[in-house]
Amino acid sequence: LAGASALAFAIVVIVLTRLRGESTAYVQLLRRLDAAGVPEALWRLDDGLLFALGSVLAARLAYGRGRVADGLGLARSFATGAVFALLAGAPMLLHAMLSGSFRVDASMVRGIVVAPLVEELVFRAVLLGVAVRVLRWPFWPVAITAGLVFGSMHVPWDGRFGAQHLGPLLATSAGGIWYAWIVRAHDWNLWTTVLLHAVMNGAWMLFGVAEDAAGGASANIGRGLTILVGTVLTVR
Repeated sequence: LAGASALAFAIVVIVLTRLRGESTAYVQLLRRLDAAGVPEALWRLDDGLLFALGSVLAARLAYGRGRVADGLGLARSFATGAVFALLAGAPMLLHAMLSGSFRVDASMVRGIVVAPLVEELVFRAVLLGVAVRVLRWPFWPVAITAGLVFGSMHVPWDGRFGAQHLGPLLATSAGGIWYAWIVRAHDWNLWTTVLLHAVMNGAWMLFGVAEDAAGGASANIGRGLTILVGTVLTVR
């Protein structure tokens, strides 16, 4: 019951976070913050806060007091995750450095630092982890479902969705499934996917290799090499 409740709670948090822009009160709040001079890069962090708090509360329901960090995979070795992420992410980062032009601004903090952490928390640690580790559901069906939900967060949920969004949807869904396999293979050490996610996002954004998550032929050379290296390292 605890595991099912945690999973349901996480799903509610995901849906509410995704649809918050449809709320008149929410839109008015953002307008007030903007009028008050609060930087957009700051108030855009609200979804990350919701994801983080939702993940912690879901883990508290699923694993109990004192086991939240372990249940989320954050009590595992940070150093191991960092070494794996740097080795696996090196081809993509190097390719981006050679093919793109460096640029950085405050808005990138969300995509490079915040998003990898909170997305791995809710999609891999909670949706995947609770379903597989607590409820004992079969891994691959859960991984594919969680990956598709993860992918859906990168495209519109309304009438604006079109053919141009299919590439980003497929690319991010496949990435979510691959991250699911990685974190399970590394004994649920969430730092492996948090840091690899950060490295990959950093390469993509800091060097402007593509306009969207799907990328083009050149942009996907580096990503493909990183997937290959990360897969080989994990298998070995």
